[in-house]
Amino acid sequence: MDFVSIENKAKKILAKFPKTRRFFKRIYHRISYVLSKEKIKSEGELIRISPDDAEYFFGYYDKSPWDITDRYMISLKVKNAHKVPDSCEEAEIVVFDTQNNNEFETIGTTHCWNSQQGCMAQWLAPDFKSKIIYNDCRNGKYVSVVYNFKTKKEEKVYDMPIYDVAKNGEFALSLDFSRLHRLRKGYGYANLEEETKKELCPNKSCVWKIDLKSGNISEVVKYTDLASFETRDEMKGAEHKVNHIMISPDGKRFMVLHRWFKHNEKFTRLVTMNIDGTDMYNLSDDNFVSHCCWKNDNEILSFLRKKETGDHYYLMKDKSKEYKMLWPELNTDGHCTYSPDGKYVITDTYPNRKRLASVYICNENNKTCHKLARVFSPFRYDNDTRCDLHPRWNHKGDKICIDSVHDGSKQLYILNLSSEKNENLKNPLVSVIVPCYNSEKYLKYTLESLEEQLYNNIEIICVNDGSTDKTSIILDNWSKTTKTKHKIITQENLGVSHARNVGLANSHGKYIMFLDADDLYKKEMILYLVNEMELKQVDTAYCNLKKKYEDVFENNNIAIIHNQQQSEAMKNLLYNMSEISFDCYIYLSKKLKELNLYFDENTKYGEDREFNWKYLCHCKKISFIQLPMYYYRINEESATRKVPTWRKTDLLAAIRRIEKYLSDNNCKFYEEFKSYMYSRAVWTVAKTFAIGGQKKLYKRFIKEYDVKKHMIRMLGDKSKIVVIGSFLYLIHQDIFYLVLSRISKKERVK
Repeated sequence: MDFVSIENKAKKILAKFPKTRRFFKRIYHRISYVLSKEKIKSEGELIRISPDDAEYFFGYYDKSPWDITDRYMISLKVKNAHKVPDSCEEAEIVVFDTQNNNEFETIGTTHCWNSQQGCMAQWLAPDFKSKIIYNDCRNGKYVSVVYNFKTKKEEKVYDMPIYDVAKNGEFALSLDFSRLHRLRKGYGYANLEEETKKELCPNKSCVWKIDLKSGNISEVVKYTDLASFETRDEMKGAEHKVNHIMISPDGKRFMVLHRWFKHNEKFTRLVTMNIDGTDMYNLSDDNFVSHCCWKNDNEILSFLRKKETGDHYYLMKDKSKEYKMLWPELNTDGHCTYSPDGKYVITDTYPNRKRLASVYICNENNKTCHKLARVFSPFRYDNDTRCDLHPRWNHKGDKICIDSVHDGSKQLYILNLSSEKNENLKNPLVSVIVPCYNSEKYLKYTLESLEEQLYNNIEIICVNDGSTDKTSIILDNWSKTTKTKHKIITQENLGVSHARNVGLANSHGKYIMFLDADDLYKKEMILYLVNEMELKQVDTAYCNLKKKYEDVFENNNIAIIHNQQQSEAMKNLLYNMSEISFDCYIYLSKKLKELNLYFDENTKYGEDREFNWKYLCHCKKISFIQLPMYYYRINEESATRKVPTWRKTDLLAAIRRIEKYLSDNNCKFYEEFKSYMYSRAVWTVAKTFAIGGQKKLYKRFIKEYDVKKHMIRMLGDKSKIVVIGSFLYLIHQDIFYLVLSRISKKERVK
């Protein structure tokens, strides 16, 4: 189990004990930070907007600090942003001029603000440039104030604070900020006593509508309305609240998180309804819903839980059960919003155990995610006074803004996205090397599997190794019709190792992958592996293989991601060779060149294992995608299936070279590899000669190698075939040969 899985499991266990959870989280983070070698302040092209004279931040992710021209930016200026989560101290509302050295002017003050959402200050629709609206506490009540940015005067005060404003600027929705303060610190206001404090489920309004033209305020929905709608047993006797109201772009419906607490356990569901509270729909009700955003008038993106598939980002269709998971590898909660053109999603993460929070830009169409920045979060900004990054788009869609504390105090920063978007989010090129030798039977399907990849920035390098069948014709015809970047290289028959080395020499990708000419990739394979490399900056990523077509292409299981250290990955490879091969990995081209790592052309068998293990020897961080995405075809005409020769013992020489390499490079896994791999290889060679009916080679092998010693070691193997074969050999070597030599071709194992 990887760190993320362990952490998520611990969170669920401790969810019923919030104080205990916070205590252990803080201890865990402090220990992890001390032990971590990765201590950074920030990564990414962050541009600071705010000065050093105070703390500055905007607030939540569902609003933009920019006016429609993207010149002026709203911010809250406070003395101390980590003292209390909901403050009554005076704060200034300021506007930065990003075209005038970030000079700012104060346009007003507020006495009700919180660490997560500020005072809800925002440019007022529909023009998003002439007026600013924000919340305040005046004369013993919460209000919302409209400031005219052109006339520099306060223009209007409404008798209720706003939560979200419709895109047409005609109305806003509000909720009970005092109840929110008591039940969720950091999101409400602390100035006024809560009127519903002693009521678990008040028969009173929890959402109000404010007509911004007339100022009229009307009730929309009550707590009891929500509790009586598709009631669950846990709701009875529970304490209820609402949060995170978001109005649809067309202003016809809104979403709200309905939460209730019972016996220290929190339950959340996502409910949508018309603006007047009618036509209520329970969109997601699997106990956990976090941050959401409207993609359009009918679709909502949210990080939430589905009982069948777990906690992920899901795109849901309103008033239906339709949904799809997006970016399964990005399985950590964040604040997501669509770009103005709807093509991209920006989101973030909470600080991990190393106190590092990240910003990601994601593409829904090609399912890619890229890390834009990482920032450190000091320990004093934690729990209710933490600083979430809350990435927000500007109106043009070429910049985002975040709040961050990596400089030691809460400040406002921007990230320029134009270069990332213009370069297709910097999708790196992947070179896929396909050695071909007499591959006419399956090559067409292999090439099709590459063209069907969801990840489209690839180059296919086919090296025709002196084929004597129709391989060259198939390659030529494909070359004339394919739109995929490719290169076809023809050489005399020099062997698969030479062919792969030629492919490496002619590759241009940031990443290298390999595919045999009779095998297939699942369409997600390159995408998932690249995402792991880019998202987590690991040294390699890999998946499973299967030898049955349906186990790969009819497998609808969700990918389980394991973050592994070197020893974990090596152990997985060592003891699961039938489900993991070197073709299942993605390799960094730069690292291969630095290591001067190529395939041994003097080795006929084991050259791929040697390449694989030598690369892993220099990997510290690894991602394992537990999902079969590589189809290994049992091809009777392949090199590994032909009548064996004495060259099969090349495998043993390759294993010895791997042992020496691991030892020379002080690999901690060396001893375990040495104790198992050579014996397993001896078993494989003996089995190959027996199955191939090569009795002379079998006898020679037994004579020249201490096979018995290694068969004894293999009695403890997890493979039943290996154990049974070893037992037969120890009874008598001829029994081993007799039984295995009679195994039909259909029953052969690799």
